[in-house]
Amino acid sequence: MYIKDILYRLKFYIFLSVIGVIFFSCSKENFEAKIPAYISVPSISLTTDYATEGSASSNITDAWVYVNDDLVGVYELPAIFPVLKDGNVTVKIYAGIKDNGIAASRVRYVLYDPHVEKVNLIGGDTIEVAANIQYNSGANFSWLEDFEGASTSFLYTSGSDTVFNKQSSIVKEGQFAGQVYLEDEMDFFEATSVSLTTLPVGGTIYLEMDFKTNENLFVGVYLDGEQFAFITLNTTDKWKKIYINLKDVIKSKTNASAVKVFIGIKEENGIVFQKTNPQVYLDNIKLVHY
Repeated sequence: MYIKDILYRLKFYIFLSVIGVIFFSCSKENFEAKIPAYISVPSISLTTDYATEGSASSNITDAWVYVNDDLVGVYELPAIFPVLKDGNVTVKIYAGIKDNGIAASRVRYVLYDPHVEKVNLIGGDTIEVAANIQYNSGANFSWLEDFEGASTSFLYTSGSDTVFNKQSSIVKEGQFAGQVYLEDEMDFFEATSVSLTTLPVGGTIYLEMDFKTNENLFVGVYLDGEQFAFITLNTTDKWKKIYINLKDVIKSKTNASAVKVFIGIKEENGIVFQKTNPQVYLDNIKLVHY
C-alpha cells in the first residue's frame, strides 16, 4: 500500500473520531426544545395626579413588552405570550394606543412611562403582571378641561349658534360633562381653546378627550388665525377615548406664534346633518406635550 493511501485513511479515521466525540458528547437536553415561560397582561391601568394631570381616563389597547431591555413583542390586550428566558428578569411594559383612533396606526404612547417589574420566569409557568403606569414627569399639560369647574375654558368662533352646556345626565365620569345641542334652526357650532404660545413645533403633542356624538365632529387647529382642519370623529353612541396626534398639523406652519385647538360641527356645501338635532358630549379634554 502506498504511503499516500495510508495517510488518506488516517485522516479519514481522525475525521470520524472527531465527529463521534462531538456527537456523543451532546446530551439529550441539547436537542430538546426549550420550554418557554408565559407572561399574562390582562390590562394596563393609568394613575394620575388629578390636580395637575387630570382624569385617569385612558384607551390603552396594546402592550409593548421588553424583557431585560429586549423587545419580545407588541400584543393586543388582554395578552398572554411566551418568553424564551428564565430566572429573574426585568419586565418593562409600555402602553400602546391607536394613533388618531386608527386601528392600523398602533404606536407606543411616549407620554406615558412604562410599568417596570422584576419577575422570576420558570419554563411552563405563567406569571400575571398587573401593569400600572403614569405620565412621564417631563409631560406638560397646556390645557385641561373636565367641565367640573364653575366655568369652562372655551372660546367660541364668531357665528357659532350655541355653546357648551355643563350637564350631569350623560357623563363619562365625575359630576359633569360638556354638551352641545343644536336646535332645528341651528347649523354651526365651533369652540376653541385659548391661544397657546408655548407648544413645541415638531415636538410630541396630543389632544386627548372622551367623546360621544350623534353627528360627525371636526377637530383641528388655528395657526395664527389660519384654520387647519385635521380629523373627523365619527358618530358613536358610547363614550370613546381618543388620542389625536397634532404634531404634523402644527408643524405645517413652523413659524406660527399662536395655536388654538378647535372642535366643531357644521352643515354647509351639501353636507347635511345626520340627525335633526345634533348632540355632542365631551369630557376629560387634555393637551399634553413634551
